[in-house]
Amino acid sequence: MTSFQFIFLADCQLGTYASFSGLTEQDVIEYAARGLRVDAVPKTQSFEWDAERFEVAILTANRLRPEFVVMGGDMMNDPASEEQYEALMRITRLLDGDIPMKWIPGNHDIGVDTVVPTRHSIEKYREAFGPDYYAFDWGTSRFVVLDTVVIDHPEEVLGELAEQLAFVDFEFRRAADASRQVILMGHHPLFTKAADEEDSYWNIPMERRRQLLDLIHRHGVHIMLAGHWHRNSYARDGDFEMVTSGPVGYPLGSDPSGYRIVEVETHAVRHEYHPLEL
Repeated sequence: MTSFQFIFLADCQLGTYASFSGLTEQDVIEYAARGLRVDAVPKTQSFEWDAERFEVAILTANRLRPEFVVMGGDMMNDPASEEQYEALMRITRLLDGDIPMKWIPGNHDIGVDTVVPTRHSIEKYREAFGPDYYAFDWGTSRFVVLDTVVIDHPEEVLGELAEQLAFVDFEFRRAADASRQVILMGHHPLFTKAADEEDSYWNIPMERRRQLLDLIHRHGVHIMLAGHWHRNSYARDGDFEMVTSGPVGYPLGSDPSGYRIVEVETHAVRHEYHPLEL
């Protein structure tokens, strides 16, 4: 297998449209002052808006026939909602059976308060979706999937953080020994604009960002794919490219709901964002 394609999705987040519905024009102005684009629409409790876009993304994958699909976190808006989870699984089952789905935890999936994970919330996620961090080979590449929610807020699960950082170091070394390029994936971007940017809700705190970047540069990792910001961003730290991908669901910037096609070759990765055809 000299080259292949996969699809990277992020933030289908069933229930988000409803959470932003019912806003006033003043609310919209205040969100805009924080750099978030939202719309004033009538109040709703439904998640049909989000579900429709996720279904279009899944049907698009069936048409494009990628090797696999990655759902890059924030699958649901409310991690405690059985209704949102059941709808997510119902739509996911529309994906052709020979196209695997790879899950990545977002803060709305594994954070007990949609921010901070606990040992119980991690166990609940693993029961529903499988491992929260893992690695797999495809072609000549090694994919390393992070649980960035733990890396972002490890205060309740410091042991999980230590185990995950050791896992990352091990997997990077293993890939280097096998001459495999590493494609790193997670929910939170390490940074959105610059590696030395200030800490914010949208990136990984500098202390642990620097730990990961040190490993990344030491082992020659050149790319990471993430979501979380609900818009597209492309930033670099030397030879490392941080790709933040726009949402399948509710946008918070100028990029429309969409998906990213990633083309992988032996020593190169190319990618392009595409709007959903609604």
